[in-house]
Amino acid sequence: MSLRFPRLLLPELRPRTRWVAAVGLKAALLLAVLLLATTAPALAGPPPAAASRSAAPVEPPDSAAAALPASDWRVRAEPGLRFEYAPQDEALAARLWPVMETDRQAVMERLRMFPDAELRVVLAPTVRRFDALLGGAPPEGTLGVYLLGQRTIVLRSPRTAPGGNWDLRGVLRHELAHGIIDMAIAQPIPLWLNEGLAILVSDELDYLDEAQLTTLAVLGRLIPLPQLFASFPHGHGARTLAYAQAASFVRFLLREDGMGGLQRLLRHLAAGASPQEAFLQTYGQPLGTLEHRWQQQLSQRFSTLTLITTSSLLGGLGIPLLLLAVARRWWQRRKAYRQWELEERLQALVRGVPPPPPPDTPPASGPPGSPRLRDGWN
Repeated sequence: MSLRFPRLLLPELRPRTRWVAAVGLKAALLLAVLLLATTAPALAGPPPAAASRSAAPVEPPDSAAAALPASDWRVRAEPGLRFEYAPQDEALAARLWPVMETDRQAVMERLRMFPDAELRVVLAPTVRRFDALLGGAPPEGTLGVYLLGQRTIVLRSPRTAPGGNWDLRGVLRHELAHGIIDMAIAQPIPLWLNEGLAILVSDELDYLDEAQLTTLAVLGRLIPLPQLFASFPHGHGARTLAYAQAASFVRFLLREDGMGGLQRLLRHLAAGASPQEAFLQTYGQPLGTLEHRWQQQLSQRFSTLTLITTSSLLGGLGIPLLLLAVARRWWQRRKAYRQWELEERLQALVRGVPPPPPPDTPPASGPPGSPRLRDGWN
């Protein structure tokens, strides 16, 4: 591999000095890559709204039945929807109930899935009751959870944390999506798809920071989607990354074939097709191919500006990342130039014109005193 760098990086130096500088610069870039490879999980940054406000759908614990609301709780019901809450949350329920059915209908329309079963929503009045319904304490900051197979959404009353920044309606829409998908599709579907769709229909895609995903895609540090089929990692950084990947891949599918494509995908899954069959029938490509294309699109967005404007990358890693970005862009340009040169030489051979000498060939010596030619790279 040639060790020549453009003048932007290595100005006019003696040949041996230039060679040593090039080797040193490449060694520094290699160290930066190795450093990033060991610290990439920490680059996930703050969790998106979906990851911090709602947990993934969970299997109901054995103790959940004993913690169900008592008979003195208030109940509001309509066909397909039942809302249970404690008397002390009457004022909140009066505001939440009118929009609950509206949001349920909106989610069903967007997904084009209309299950007949009744969906139950329980508003837990205390943290203790919330944890008891779930069989244990969920991740910190969780405001809502859907219990798989129970057709039950458990919400935490905002009274349990006065002054908090609560978007209970947004959490409800997210969990409604989980409930509708679970009731309409009998078989388990990939968790990343379930979460990505819930983030989509609850209008939380705007929270996604694709600049961070782009960096991790370039470094090859994304979590393979098959590893996110049944569960998400437990570590905070890895779990946040899993939510971000789920949202990003669903956004990629949305760009591929619109909401109609996602609706057809869900219909195939509801009809009993496996995830691999459903993706092939919907998009005409295997899921692995779609995942590879999604990662390629993320990598293509990599730029120096992306690194500079990502707040989580500033600090100690800022300079190595900037050097890595500059070197990568230069290498891409160099490959393009070399490809253009090869095409030009091939065309010259076809036309019968002697090709120009390769750039590594030293210029022919001229008459004594003639100036030495420079090509801008030496």
